[in-house]
Amino acid sequence: MREYLDFRVEITAFDDTAWAVQASCPVGETRSTTAVSVDRRRIDKLVAELDGRRISAGACFELGTLLGGILLPGEVLDLFRAAFPGESDATAGIRLRLVVRESWAASLPWEFAHVPLRADDDALVPYLALHPAVSIMRHEAMPSPQPVLEGTDGAPLSVLSASARQLPGLPALAAADLGTQGPAGNTRLRVERLPDPVTAAALESALCTSYDVFHFAGHAMHRSRLDGSDMVGLAIADDGGREALLSAEKLAVLLKAAKVKIAVINTCNPTEGLGAHRLGLGTLLVEAGVPAVVVMQLPVEDAHAAAFSRAFYTALAAGASLDEAVSEGRRRIAASGILSDWGAPVVFCRSIHNTFFTRAAAPAADATDHTASYRAGHGGPRPAGDGTRIWQALHQLCEEWEPSDSLDERTEITRVTALREASASEPGAPAAALIRVLAEAYPSAIGEGELLLRLDVAHRRRLSALVREANQALTARNRDELSRFSITGVKDTEQGYCLRRRPVTDLIERSPAAHAKLDYHLRLAFGLYDVGDYRQSIAHLVDRLESSQRNHGLLTVPEHSLLFYYLSKSLLKLNRYEELLVVLEGPYRKLSQSVLADLEVERLHIAGVRHRQLGELGPAQTCFEAAIATLEPSLRAAREPAVLCSLGDSWVLLAQCRLEQALSPSPPELVRNAALRSAHEALRNGSTQFAELRGVTGVGTHYEGRLNGTTAFATVVSSLVNLQAVTQPMWDKAVESARGGFTPERDRKPFGIVAGKFALSSVLLAQARWHCLARAGSGESRARECVSQAFALLTSLRTDYMDTKRVHLGHQFEIPKIELATRTSEELASCEKLADAGLWKGIVSREAIWSPLV
Repeated sequence: MREYLDFRVEITAFDDTAWAVQASCPVGETRSTTAVSVDRRRIDKLVAELDGRRISAGACFELGTLLGGILLPGEVLDLFRAAFPGESDATAGIRLRLVVRESWAASLPWEFAHVPLRADDDALVPYLALHPAVSIMRHEAMPSPQPVLEGTDGAPLSVLSASARQLPGLPALAAADLGTQGPAGNTRLRVERLPDPVTAAALESALCTSYDVFHFAGHAMHRSRLDGSDMVGLAIADDGGREALLSAEKLAVLLKAAKVKIAVINTCNPTEGLGAHRLGLGTLLVEAGVPAVVVMQLPVEDAHAAAFSRAFYTALAAGASLDEAVSEGRRRIAASGILSDWGAPVVFCRSIHNTFFTRAAAPAADATDHTASYRAGHGGPRPAGDGTRIWQALHQLCEEWEPSDSLDERTEITRVTALREASASEPGAPAAALIRVLAEAYPSAIGEGELLLRLDVAHRRRLSALVREANQALTARNRDELSRFSITGVKDTEQGYCLRRRPVTDLIERSPAAHAKLDYHLRLAFGLYDVGDYRQSIAHLVDRLESSQRNHGLLTVPEHSLLFYYLSKSLLKLNRYEELLVVLEGPYRKLSQSVLADLEVERLHIAGVRHRQLGELGPAQTCFEAAIATLEPSLRAAREPAVLCSLGDSWVLLAQCRLEQALSPSPPELVRNAALRSAHEALRNGSTQFAELRGVTGVGTHYEGRLNGTTAFATVVSSLVNLQAVTQPMWDKAVESARGGFTPERDRKPFGIVAGKFALSSVLLAQARWHCLARAGSGESRARECVSQAFALLTSLRTDYMDTKRVHLGHQFEIPKIELATRTSEELASCEKLADAGLWKGIVSREAIWSPLV
């Protein structure tokens, strides 16, 4: 079973004749954007021949060459070659994850691309998708965590098979569906077949039960809506047996309700039924939340569609990853000698871990098995006494939670409008009416975005006076409450103002009495979080959420938002990645997208840190960059403290990803230096935001501790990339930065102290290496002092905080890093000769101790 390295390629458009291509992977990333010229006319002609099944072998090879040159140009190809596994390694693979941000490019058959794999000759992979070590997946970039997908051990793979092969007005299909052509007699596969042609009612009824896979064989089609937009979907039967359209949106709702992990849409007419939308089904289903989708991009002969299904499901039921199962299906078609049908299957999937189904009959997993590493990366077995009831309750609550009816803004809008109209003729009445309604309706929610109240005012000066009056009244009335509103002028108009929601983090900082007004259980949970008792904090939060659900939403909107925020952070601290994903993609997402969009940035931060802790640096970087892109427009509009703080932290978190990319020893030094420079630039941006925050508020924030620690780690990574480039003043500054993150201890949170001491210990260990090996170093004596100080720090950290349970650390991330650093410092302290390059080479390979805690 192969372990796949994720190789992310992003394609965006410069203009009609040139595209921009970037790439990143655990081995490294391209230093700059590569511009590639595109012969659209020639590519369109070759794709048309491919669609019409009249393409020659030479033309197909030409199309593959054109696509390969666009997909992996210049520096991108160099990085791909560096990351490609050795020919003798049958357990490693490389996954080309395509993020295409240009509509025409997204419809191209990239699965036919081929490139020279070695720079020293012209050796070509006939087609990348047919190489045993290559997987190609389409990735729809979204600012949300990747899905965690796993089957149930011991249970057969459950498949719901539906088909609509003979419908009036459509060509009859002889293609058999999975029900008759699937891997017969496979005890690991349980197939339920629906009558052909399937109806919407039959599908809805069947999908009330959970299935692993949904398989459809039939026609795809699209229709125009009344507003002129296109609706893409499947051709099924209505109650009278006539042709009807099941839209992709409706299908996604049904599949998500049934917890379907993979949708296989085996349509034999994608170019006729969908035209320019040939891959629209895959895109729409993944965007709607279906974890993985396999669709056909070309017309496929019936026998080949059946051959693909047999090979695909046999491999999947045996425990193969999605990458391997699709590759097996492609190779089965290619073995028939057909020129192009093997390139029809296209996979849409955002998950890096693609071994979805583990079966009892499969060999027991060991440390090298893909399934074992997948489990280890997602929390592993729960330790005894870990509060199983709490985790079960949390999963159930997240599945059931919906915003309460009290969050509906329609009543509030109606009342505001009625009062405004009733008193519109009175001087100053609009603002007074608005204030009165807010005081009475609090804490009702305002809808997503902004509630615009356009009040007719004769002159601009009068409008400004009303705005000042309204804000003063809001401040006076809600001084001790969680006021969520401020009033500002409406853009592009002289006669109106708008009511805006304040960020939740801003509310807490601006209202000293706010915590006192919170529900008692929430105050207790937040206090437990602050002292590092994350398990107890989660228990109280879950209990309060259960109570609120039973009593129809006793918590206010700000209380709900803060609950999910602290719950997510507690789960992250405990490395409970599975439960964290359930919260982030469940209630937290619903709340941030439909009620309080201000929380979306914090959700992106937590999702990004989760990816980073799992070693998924590309998705983590995407989350942090999305947070920055969300915050920067707000910062241009107003220098709000909450925005400055969040933006500064976004830059620091992005810098941590860059530092980890620079840590990897595999890429060339040039690539590592580029990642390091990018990290320094991100840290400078973060430092600028925090400095401006101090200028605005007059005080700092505890988030600067992360900035200090990461700045110190940047010097550590610099020394690992280029030992001679670091100087003694740089080490002094790194020590000062790290120490500033946790001293004085009485003013810091327990986890911050642990992170700061760990950072300083890593600085000291890296400095010891520098003293031993660098030309400017002071020699072994000074190195021993550094090792001794690092060991003392780590010992006190363990004695004061870990052994006494003053802070609870995650068993998958923080604890292993601290234990490895402790063993390393102890090992170095006992060495007779520190000035040994071989010794330090082994120490440097322990990457965990050179990257920060978060």
